Amino acid sequence: MDQVKQRLIRAMWMALAVIFLIENWLWDHVRDGLRALAHLIGLERFDPWLRGVVSKLSPPMTLVLFVIPGAMIFPLKLVALWLLASGYIISGIVAIFAAKAFALGVMAVLFDICRDKLMQMQWFCRFYSLMLSINAWAHNLMAPFRRRLSEIIAGLRGRLAPLVRRLTQTGRLNVARRLSRIRAWAARIVEKKDQRDGV
Repeated sequence: MDQVKQRLIRAMWMALAVIFLIENWLWDHVRDGLRALAHLIGLERFDPWLRGVVSKLSPPMTLVLFVIPGAMIFPLKLVALWLLASGYIISGIVAIFAAKAFALGVMAVLFDICRDKLMQMQWFCRFYSLMLSINAWAHNLMAPFRRRLSEIIAGLRGRLAPLVRRLTQTGRLNVARRLSRIRAWAARIVEKKDQRDGV
């Protein structure tokens, strides 16, 4: 019974680590995507203006600005839950994921702007240090599994490479055969036409 309990506890910690790493990945990658989108549509020109606004805010008001995107997705989560309850499972999951990813991306962009002001609050500094520690813990916990997964993927690539090569070569041969058949067919049509014209 103790072994089962230990395995359940370990599985719970693993699940928490995976969730944290997914959120961390979203934080980094969606932020970069939003920055690229802002650059594409010209919103980056508002960056100095927003930095100016933040520079005039007190640290608690900066915190309010920082958490607004997280609060704004609450109605979207309710919509996603309604979709799930109504039987639209895929739509509900996509809505939850999209809302979460967008909120995390916006918060990540805002954090870069608000960081200095937020770090003026001691409790936020402690919270930020705790998040960094949890991030390191999650990476360390998942490191053996990530290494094993990398080994499995490398092994699969090694085994599949000859098959892919054969399929590629076969595909090229098939394309070449089809092209030669099309050329022969076109040549026959031209030849028949010439014969008719000659008659």
